[in-house]
Amino acid sequence: INIPPQQDPLLAFLASRLMNHGHRAKANRIVSRTLLNIHAYTRAPPLPILREAIFALAPVVRLLKHRHSTKTIYRPVALSEKQGIWFAVEWLLKECKGRQGGPMIEERLAREIIKIVKGESKALEKKLEVHKMAMVNR
Repeated sequence: INIPPQQDPLLAFLASRLMNHGHRAKANRIVSRTLLNIHAYTRAPPLPILREAIFALAPVVRLLKHRHSTKTIYRPVALSEKQGIWFAVEWLLKECKGRQGGPMIEERLAREIIKIVKGESKALEKKLEVHKMAMVNR
């Protein structure tokens, strides 16, 4: 198994988004177990799969909502790569945290990442919806 570097920025960002009440070690443990579950499901190096999933989920635009008297106008705004990654991680965690009970969070994260790579995730539908709305309102 390829062990990812200790100071990978994407893993550190994912751990910081998972962290609750300052428990950094617990968040790091969840991220490492997620990588282990990805490897167990795919028998491939987990870090490239995680990167592929995050970049596939990252949106390129977002919609700003303006009120013009009683009318709501949406305006598309381009996102930087870092902003797109933030939205991707947010949508990924929202999709995993929505289901309580059953498998642990690491296992749900790993399954959702694999679904994203296969193109079967509901989070990808969210990205397509945002892009469709941006195209309509450009």
